[in-house]
Parts: sequence; C-alpha cells; structure tokens
Amino acid sequence: MMDFGAQVLEPGSANGTKQVPPQFNPYQDNGGTVASIAGDDYVIIAADTRFTLGYSIPTRKISRILKINDKVMLGTAGMQADTCALHKVISTRMRMYEHDNGKPMTFNAVSQMLSTVLYYKRFFPYYTFNIVAGLDEKG
Repeated sequence: MMDFGAQVLEPGSANGTKQVPPQFNPYQDNGGTVASIAGDDYVIIAADTRFTLGYSIPTRKISRILKINDKVMLGTAGMQADTCALHKVISTRMRMYEHDNGKPMTFNAVSQMLSTVLYYKRFFPYYTFNIVAGLDEKG
C-alpha cells in the first residue's frame, strides 16, 4: 500500500515525527511568464511556451496569448486549465460584443470585460495572472 503523507518533526513524539495526511488543493501552478512593453503608438507582448508540472515539462508548445482583435491581446500565465477556460469565456464574450455592436471591442471595453469576468469568479477564482495589452483610440 502506498502512503503519500508527509513526515514532519513533532517534539515529544516517540521518534520525533508525525504522519500528516495529504491535503486537497484544487489549484496547480503551471508556471509561465508574460511580459508587455508599451510605447506611444505600439505595444509588444511576449510569453513563454513551456508547460510545467512540478519538475517535469510535458510540452513546450502552448500559447499563453489570446488575440482579441487587431489592437488588443491578452496574455495569461498560471494554471493551464483556468487559462483555457478564461480564454474561452473571453473569446465568446468578444464574439457576442461584436455581433451585438457591429464593431470590435476597444481596449477599454476588453479591460472592463476582463475585470467583470474575474470579479464574477471571485469566490472560486481563476488561478491566472493576466496582462491586457493593446492600443486605445489615442494610440
């Protein structure tokens, strides 16, 4: 029988250790780095493509950047399952916005929408770290 409990030191016990049962954690940090630089009339966003699970690297070919439209992008690091779910929600809401309004979302609209989506999930949040990069009406 396999035992995944951890050994911890406890003063006063017979051999100085006590068995601690494993604890459930719904989040897995799959790492990732996203960076962005903005200028007067440009923005650059970059992200790594490495997906990690502890000390292993199952793949080096994932995308952390979602293209919202020609002027706005979203970079997301953190838990890969939550990243995929967030990108799916954002893509769906972006298509709904374009269908309802007949125009692409502005930078400010994307920022507000991301804020609303993240606030909606505040009690069981997306384990993601986001950067919205883009150009507004002024450049």
